[in-house]
Amino acid sequence: MAKKAMLSTMIAGLISFSLLTGCGPSATTSVREPQSGEEQQVSQGELKPEPGAELVVWESKGPELEYLKAISQKFQQEYGVKVKVEAVPAIDSVKKLTTDGPAGLGADVFSAPHDHLGNAVAAGLVLGNDVFDEKRISEFMPSAIDGVKYQGVLYGFPTAIDTYALYYNKKLMAKAPETYEDIIKFAKDYNDPANKKFALMWDVSQLYQSYSFLAGYGGYVFGKNGEDASDIGLNHEGAIEGAKFLQSLKPILPININDLNDNIITGFFQEGKTAAIINGPWLISGLSKDRIDYGVVPLPLLPNGQRPVSFSGIRALYVNSYTKYPAAAKLFADYATRKDNLKLRFEMTTQLPPRSDLADDPIIRANPDALAFLEQAKHSTPMPSIPEMGNVWMPASTALASIWNDNTDPAAALNKAVEQIKTATLKH
Repeated sequence: MAKKAMLSTMIAGLISFSLLTGCGPSATTSVREPQSGEEQQVSQGELKPEPGAELVVWESKGPELEYLKAISQKFQQEYGVKVKVEAVPAIDSVKKLTTDGPAGLGADVFSAPHDHLGNAVAAGLVLGNDVFDEKRISEFMPSAIDGVKYQGVLYGFPTAIDTYALYYNKKLMAKAPETYEDIIKFAKDYNDPANKKFALMWDVSQLYQSYSFLAGYGGYVFGKNGEDASDIGLNHEGAIEGAKFLQSLKPILPININDLNDNIITGFFQEGKTAAIINGPWLISGLSKDRIDYGVVPLPLLPNGQRPVSFSGIRALYVNSYTKYPAAAKLFADYATRKDNLKLRFEMTTQLPPRSDLADDPIIRANPDALAFLEQAKHSTPMPSIPEMGNVWMPASTALASIWNDNTDPAAALNKAVEQIKTATLKH
């Protein structure tokens, strides 16, 4: 539940931070240019840390912090660079750097969700990742690399990828559903609303989860890989078709959206009432503690035969543009995302490694839950990282609520949402 709370906080933080900083760089935006020597890199070889370099790294409390502490010790032994790891929530790091960075108080390397990248670049807070060559890039999942790019420039060093999949109760469903039609058929005999028994539950009004229906039919938020705010695809004909199918599922989940939230959904699943739910890997630890006999599979196929396209979130390290030691900082971020080290990170955190070359590792193959999420991650798209994304969440949620609760025509509801998004964007 803590991880789910982090997601909600991350989305809320993006909205508030977008309002704080505006919707993108203006004519008066001050962007710091890299200083001489900041691109120190050894031709045909590895970066060499600056003499006397010492680094400060920010990461959220939890196993990911312990991972970086372990890596920092290895890094110091190998490169002779001292690293101090400090607990700063990843969702707060960009906002904190807006003041700490120029003052010389910020971390040299910091962790942040990928959807804060647009604001970080607009504020001149992050150096590009010019360490990864094409071979290095190919070792990562395409969605992980796409998520840490902004306007075609690679900035981040991916450490994990989050998306959502289908949890099902093995005692209630003898076989994992392969299609949504399987769930609809199951619901005919299983559903009993009076006793709070449902075949499927998810947070319908949350665009994060319901996006999978819209995108599975060809819908999108912004064009050009999520960076063109002038091209809004939430009322694209594919998005409308996806919303129509979403709306058709109301008979198997006849609940007002106001009565649906993550605590209720998870609670029903843990109590053995709901047979299947859509959620992310952060739920696993809670279910394991409760000894639920569950399985995880990729999201079921849609009626059009396509796999739903889920939103993904990319955890990554970034290099502060105000660092005194850019070569050492880039080397540390690179080091922390190498194959063996990200394998260790998975062992310590169970967060999904974003490297394609770890998918067949025995430690991953032995974890069916991780395999299911990684398979769905192949059919995911990173949440847009441009600041204008902060204008999307509320109108989209309102549209989904209207489609579900009031049986509003999906085209009308989504058209209204897009107009609201455009209006909000123009104001900024």
